Amino acid sequence: MKKRTKTILGVVAVIVIAAIVIPMYISRQHTTFRAEVTDHMSMLDTMDILIIKKIPTTDPYDEEEVTIKDPQEIRKMLKLAKDIELRRVKQIDISERSKGTPYYYDWQLLTKKEDRFTEGFGITFYNEHAVSIYSGFKTRDQHENYEITNDFNINEMERLFTNLKEGKE
Repeated sequence: MKKRTKTILGVVAVIVIAAIVIPMYISRQHTTFRAEVTDHMSMLDTMDILIIKKIPTTDPYDEEEVTIKDPQEIRKMLKLAKDIELRRVKQIDISERSKGTPYYYDWQLLTKKEDRFTEGFGITFYNEHAVSIYSGFKTRDQHENYEITNDFNINEMERLFTNLKEGKE
């Protein structure tokens, strides 16, 4: 009877641990753009600069660049991406990068943390389904790849980029 009781307790312990660990693992895989980028900025932080590069998938050296220094304009650009839902993936399929659009967009965001030091984010939108985020505040796993799980229109980013480019020139 003792051996049977120990076996039953062992099975129950494994089921309880699995019931706790599996949902935690799954919830860690799903996140939002807001949680990964904007939630790491406090009210005392100032948005220093946002550099947006439009890079052709065929020739990465033929890029166009727009620099935004106005914090209100930077906030407007971040609002474009704030509701994007993400799922962590190990790597992004290279062939998926060029589907749908001949360009990808690279954002480099620098924020000044309470006027003491600068922190950076690098966000690369490959297409409507793939994004990579580099977070300078993290000490581990600074670069993460994500799959976009909700609707995201990269054409809106193209329109805003064109408007910013025309306003600059």
